[in-house]
Amino acid sequence: MCNLSQRIKEDGIAIGEVRGEAKRETTIILTMYKNGLTEEQIAALTNKDLKDVEVIIAGKAPIFA
Repeated sequence: MCNLSQRIKEDGIAIGEVRGEAKRETTIILTMYKNGLTEEQIAALTNKDLKDVEVIIAGKAPIFA
């Protein structure tokens, strides 16, 4: 495999990993919210900015960020 093909493959894998992690984080945040935690508690527990948590809960953030 040439260097360009290898680089494209590696980039694709990296993008997939980032999207998977973003989806997991979104799922965790929504589950925490559905289980009664406040936005402030979720932000503190996940080390996320409160605005980011609010956007995810409001459904305005793409799942695959």
